[in-house]
Amino acid sequence: MDFTAPEARILAVDDQEINLMVLERLLLPTQAQLATATGGQEMLDLLCKEAYDLVLLDHVMPAPDGLEAFRMSKTLEGNLNKDTPFVALTGNDIKAEDADPSLSPHEATRAYYKGEGFADFLPKPVLPEELERILLSLLPETKLIRKDSPSPKQKGLFARASKVLEATSSQEAQAPAATSATPAGEPSDGPLATLDTGKGLAFSGGDEQMYRQLLKNWSDAYMESGYTIQKSAKDGDMNAHRIATHSLKSSSRMVGALILGNMAEKAEHAARDGDLDFVRANVADLLAEYGKAVEAASTYLSS
Repeated sequence: MDFTAPEARILAVDDQEINLMVLERLLLPTQAQLATATGGQEMLDLLCKEAYDLVLLDHVMPAPDGLEAFRMSKTLEGNLNKDTPFVALTGNDIKAEDADPSLSPHEATRAYYKGEGFADFLPKPVLPEELERILLSLLPETKLIRKDSPSPKQKGLFARASKVLEATSSQEAQAPAATSATPAGEPSDGPLATLDTGKGLAFSGGDEQMYRQLLKNWSDAYMESGYTIQKSAKDGDMNAHRIATHSLKSSSRMVGALILGNMAEKAEHAARDGDLDFVRANVADLLAEYGKAVEAASTYLSS
């Protein structure tokens, strides 16, 4: 990287450990001081104890979710961070009813969050170059130590991630989907692989050791997460189903389980819209793909 920020204090808030691990790894080259919280209330408590230079806040979490917690922070007595920039983390594009129809989904999402008072937003899974853009634009200039060096995209962490992403994109354009795990650092045959380890490795900043740890953590959550998804569908608990499938969508895409991520997104949207018929009709297929992806992860991890 061509800058460090050892005196910068950053707070990352996400209810999923895998997402916090990725942010921690991606921020490591900056030498920034990172604090984490796993929920909105924990974040509110920390805001009264420490001043931060930047807050990275996930939107979809158990109550209070990120947006609710952000709004609460504005009137929070003792808040030391009323002027601190907040960046929304989200795996969903959001378009307000009154949004400019000429805007792209990402532009409309950015406009939505800025309208709520956020400084910007980061799409999930978080890419190194997007995080770099946020840091350079929102951290105080006095906290940035710049170096005369090549662009972050040309060396180190960013180079590894970019190389994998470029290779993956090239393969996706040329071949059909794969159905099993692929070797570390090698892209799968397409964008809908059961486990595209090339894409997952890129989201881990090109760090295979980190990717393996993330993949193991993701696999270990299978029983609990699968049970929650199945039970919430059976009970008709749409809020619990929405939160569980949202988390599955984000974490699955992070490790390269792209088919599963797409299926989880459809289930999340159905739960959000109260479409219980869709949820119940598709939960078996969702869980079957979940099991298939976990099996592929197990094969990869044992190689």
